Amino acid sequence: MYTVCPQSLNGKKKINTKHGYLFDLLISIGIKTKNAMKKLLLTFALTILSVGFGKAQDKFRADFNYICFYDSDTKTWSEWTPAEHTLIFNYNSNNDIVHFTAKGEMITYRNVGNKDEGYTNGKHYQILDLIDEDGNFVRIQLFDDQSIGMKLMWGNQMVQFSKV
Repeated sequence: MYTVCPQSLNGKKKINTKHGYLFDLLISIGIKTKNAMKKLLLTFALTILSVGFGKAQDKFRADFNYICFYDSDTKTWSEWTPAEHTLIFNYNSNNDIVHFTAKGEMITYRNVGNKDEGYTNGKHYQILDLIDEDGNFVRIQLFDDQSIGMKLMWGNQMVQFSKV
């Protein structure tokens, strides 16, 4: 267990254990059992790990050379049209996305932090929630398979990009 030493620093009792400074500190704040200490240290370690994994991801680029549009009135997709589009993911510390269009425009999508992933027809994708430069809510569905590519969705509109 632990003992309280009669020596004091600044009027406070000094705690002396055989476990070292960290356990001394935990005991001094009222954590007195080994199980409680282990739980606290485990919680602390998991918190540190989650903060580490929450850091900005590596920047990467996705190039697409075809585009098609969804018509919400007819509920059909257009034919694929050649069009060069480049997206830079995790562009900055907020993991925003920059889109360079075939017309030479640069559009920034602000990451709002919602990210999900799943499978459709056996193909893995990630979905990201974003806000465009006009304040519109936008969702990007990025597939691992670049031939399926990426869908850009807002309101009842969708555009799909592909690399062939």
